[in-house]
Amino acid sequence: MTDRKLSGCRIIVVEDDFYQAHDCKQMMEQAGAKVVSVSAVVPDLANLMEYGRIDAALIDINLAQGTTFDFARELIAKGIPFAFLTGYDAAILPEDLAASVCISKPADLHRVINVVANLASGQS
Repeated sequence: MTDRKLSGCRIIVVEDDFYQAHDCKQMMEQAGAKVVSVSAVVPDLANLMEYGRIDAALIDINLAQGTTFDFARELIAKGIPFAFLTGYDAAILPEDLAASVCISKPADLHRVINVVANLASGQS
């Protein structure tokens, strides 16, 4: 991939499947992003923000410890755009998160990059 749509963007990936997380990180970096966190658990957002802005997040809905809905709400409160990357149907989203961007797994890598680029640029 030579398209650098995410050049300069700082991205969080929250995914508990090792291979999915690795692939996401790799494709984000190939698109020019700085992946500031890849985590199988909900990360400490305040701590991550101490080291610079976060332009977007890509999060799985269901981690081993439960859902990421509260983390999604925290992202919204901080003005950080995100997309759910999940094997679940978007219909499981709570009402307050129902309008969130949701990408179904398995996902086309180019689509994921385009969605994250649009989020980071404010075009969600």
